Amino acid sequence: MPNQLGRSRLSIMWRLAWPAIIEQVLSTMVSYVDAAMVGALGKTASAAVSVNAAPMWLINGVLAGVATGYAVQVSHAVGAGDDEQAKAVIRQGVLASLFCGLAAFALYRSLAHFLPRWLGAVEPVLGEARSYLKVYTYCLIFEGGSAIFSAILRCMGNTKTPLILNTASNVINVILNFFFIYETRTATFFGNTIVIPGAGMGVTGAALGTVFAWAFAGIVTLLSALRQGDRYAIRKGESFRPDKAIITTAVRLGLPSAAERAMVNIGQVAMTGVVAAIDDGMSLAANNIATTAEGLCYLPAYGIAAASTAMVGQSVGAESKEDARAYGTLAAKLGFLLCIGTSICLFLFAYPLASLFNTDPEVVAEAARMLKIVSVSEPFFALSIIYTGALRGARDVRFPMLVGLIAMWGVRIPLAPLLVFGLKLGLAGVWIAMAADLILRGILCTLRWRGTRWERRAFELE
Repeated sequence: MPNQLGRSRLSIMWRLAWPAIIEQVLSTMVSYVDAAMVGALGKTASAAVSVNAAPMWLINGVLAGVATGYAVQVSHAVGAGDDEQAKAVIRQGVLASLFCGLAAFALYRSLAHFLPRWLGAVEPVLGEARSYLKVYTYCLIFEGGSAIFSAILRCMGNTKTPLILNTASNVINVILNFFFIYETRTATFFGNTIVIPGAGMGVTGAALGTVFAWAFAGIVTLLSALRQGDRYAIRKGESFRPDKAIITTAVRLGLPSAAERAMVNIGQVAMTGVVAAIDDGMSLAANNIATTAEGLCYLPAYGIAAASTAMVGQSVGAESKEDARAYGTLAAKLGFLLCIGTSICLFLFAYPLASLFNTDPEVVAEAARMLKIVSVSEPFFALSIIYTGALRGARDVRFPMLVGLIAMWGVRIPLAPLLVFGLKLGLAGVWIAMAADLILRGILCTLRWRGTRWERRAFELE
């Protein structure tokens, strides 16, 4: 009987995880194509996008934290069989997505001229970086809706809809980039020469394609959540007035998650400044390529973490301690094993992978060296990602925040400048410090899950 129950849990976990994993894989593959399309313009264009990466990670992380506050409430309501509460949280999510999207746009639009300079960009990178960011800010109007309602759908057990919609959004981005980035040119197909129109906008065109893609993702994902089956569909006449109890709970659950993402991503902003100070742009370009390629390793972890949050959250709603612990532990084991495999591939194929995104041999070689350095830490990072998802489903949202603070600001931030400038390791120093950070996160999150404090928080509301 225990073995049968374990197989049943594995089946449920995998049914929820595989669409989320594929979504992560496809999204990353598209981002690879996106990076390669910009990289074809040269290292200045790659550096212009790279210098803006950290502020974009920051706001995306904050929006993901807000999404946690609403999605976890939905998972608890679904587990408890309280359909009306689930629908009420979804309606409040609409208000949150509108407020957060507009607030993020207003903030970043006001800072778009200054951020690249603050992050260390100099001419000729500075001008292109500013142009890219000013256009990209329009994405933020829609990113709140995509983040919140993708998370809500996953926590309801629907991981296929976010897969379809976010994949479609990424494909739209690539297609539009093809026309926006490059000049009008000719191509030969089966002996026939055709003219391919192009706007020749460079990195600005890449940002514009992303705006249209996010607009599609945000609007369609929101509409899909509002029409989520007969049980949870939002019908005409239902109230969208602010609900103090739901908003308060969302803040209590989401604020630590948003703060964690913010602290980690502010640290990444600081790291971008360190990288920018190394040389005239080669390290920035190599860092951007390596960061993009590194995503290959932990893609399964994020997909499994989404399933872990959903099933642990629903188990908490159903008041089943046994199921909550079993799902979280099972998810971590599965993710750790998968990530060992992807880490080995990352180490063995570092150079071919990096060469997909840039044609400069010096940049490619440096990026490949960074990938080999970080590959040893990726299984530990997978553990931290998955256990963080499980802990959030169990209402234990403060601990991941503390882990992010300790690992980023206690390890990576002080260690990186010492290695880069003190020991003269260059970009490798940044990535060694990053590997130490990721290993520590995995160890701390594993110890937390093996303890019992999260159970008391989840089931006794201490």
